[in-house]
Amino acid sequence: MPTWPEIQEYARSKYKLAEDHEDSFKLVFEYENKRLQAVIVSRFEAMDREWCDFSSACCRLDQMSPEVALQKNFGFAVGALCLDQDIYVVRYSVQMATMDLDEFELPLHVVASTADRLEQEFAREDEY
Repeated sequence: MPTWPEIQEYARSKYKLAEDHEDSFKLVFEYENKRLQAVIVSRFEAMDREWCDFSSACCRLDQMSPEVALQKNFGFAVGALCLDQDIYVVRYSVQMATMDLDEFELPLHVVASTADRLEQEFAREDEY
């Protein structure tokens, strides 16, 4: 069970961070097709527990209907589509008390790749 500072240090040592703040950091993945996808990893508290959250924007509300978004959610093994104002975000949260570094890596990459696939399918360009 890593602490938030240990997660931050792990990410700093393994990745080049695009942003680095006390309770969050941003990574930008570049895929073989030269597409970029940003993932924000943050820490928050809820239900008297500490959580690690992974989120990556994929398209605007006017680019995917809510019905389609709900249908897409049903097929996800990790994460879910959420609406942040008018932007769809792929989001996944895990309790830090039961998390290990494998549980950091898997959702980090799945959230990024899922958001990038949705962006390719619904957005007009590589925006996020």
